[in-house]
Amino acid sequence: MALTASAVYLSLIFNDNVWVDEAFTAVLVRGSFKEMMARSAADTLPPLYNILAWLMTEIFGYGTLQLKLTSVIPLISLFFFSAYKLTELYNEKTAALYIFCLAAAPHMLHYGVEIRMYSLCLSFTSVAAVYALEYCKKRSFRSLMFLCLFTLLSSFSHHYGLIALLFIWLDLAFFILIRDRSQIKPFLSAAVITALLHIPYLILTLYQIKNASSYFSSGDSPYSGFFSSLRFPFVTNITPLSALLLAAVVFFAFFGSRVREGLALLTVYIEVLLLSYAMMIVTGRVFFTARYLVPSLGLLWLGFSLSVCAGPLRLPVSRPKADKIAVLSVILLMTITAVTGYAMQFKEEYAPGVSQMLEFFDENLSPDDGYIIYESNYEIEWCMRYYEPSLIKYDPSDIENIKGNIWYFEVPGFEKELDDNVLSTYNKVYKGAMSFDRYQFNLYELVRY
Repeated sequence: MALTASAVYLSLIFNDNVWVDEAFTAVLVRGSFKEMMARSAADTLPPLYNILAWLMTEIFGYGTLQLKLTSVIPLISLFFFSAYKLTELYNEKTAALYIFCLAAAPHMLHYGVEIRMYSLCLSFTSVAAVYALEYCKKRSFRSLMFLCLFTLLSSFSHHYGLIALLFIWLDLAFFILIRDRSQIKPFLSAAVITALLHIPYLILTLYQIKNASSYFSSGDSPYSGFFSSLRFPFVTNITPLSALLLAAVVFFAFFGSRVREGLALLTVYIEVLLLSYAMMIVTGRVFFTARYLVPSLGLLWLGFSLSVCAGPLRLPVSRPKADKIAVLSVILLMTITAVTGYAMQFKEEYAPGVSQMLEFFDENLSPDDGYIIYESNYEIEWCMRYYEPSLIKYDPSDIENIKGNIWYFEVPGFEKELDDNVLSTYNKVYKGAMSFDRYQFNLYELVRY
């Protein structure tokens, strides 16, 4: 199962399509280590992914494939780690189902290959949770130290990795108080070590918040988006399928195995979501989007897999083979999710046009060329900073400063934005329709009359 899941994810990375968030990260890690760290410090997120991406490009060269591998390798490592560790702790069925659910679940095929830190953080968060499960079974201080290590790595990948694991640490504390108070001392020792190791993370985070306070919105309602975030783990492009996924998770939360850790892991997602919205209501600022919940998805599907396969089910009916039918129904549901999700992601990753666009620019750009574009949110502009860093964007009022060829990117919906003064001086010479990833524009060269 781990090999199959790995092959699926690797099949999605042999392309040059990126969207604005990926382009932002790709531009951030281009240059020297000092430049990369300075840009990371000015960002709002921890720098570990940027450091790893920079190392990857330094060793293997700078390119889209190398950057996407930075995201895929942690997830593949999680597949093989889970195959070994969950088989050791529970059984092969639990390990196989977790890998299958994790690989096939909604959003995973997107975030698993995206040039962002989400797959890295999800992997560290999930490994930490598995070591927490190991500690519950073996009472091993070694397990606590691995939990400490991967909590730290998760924190330096994304803030929401730490938030998710705080609930794991709280669950462990309650577990010890109720089940085995002889473990209080080693647990507290591990917790103190973890807290002390997080001091650099805390200092960096405070520095980033101070320098990026304008990033956090105070205009939107902190209540907006709660229910869409609540259903985020189950959303597919087929509404009935999304509903069935949600129903399956709720069903096995109530009627799944008696492995209590499964239910505890299932609830972490909701706990993280509730804490986020409570913090926004208290502060009056909006700093949360649903994608921040990605690190918790690994815990949700781990809890689901434990509820389905780690022990006898507590089904409301006691008919023969009811357990087997329930498990097969889950496999069928996740198979449909995997097939439809892969088809959609493959289409997105291998969207046509990027090769032709890059080939055109390679053949036609000169060192002093510039371009003009009207768009919202600067998305194509950021992508062009990645694809063609020598091609500089100019405001229309500065068009006379362009010494080389003048290119005009006409974005759908902004066709009438080009100033009449520009059109009275320059002729629009059509060069073709350009596209990459989710973006399209018509390319013109502006030639003086």
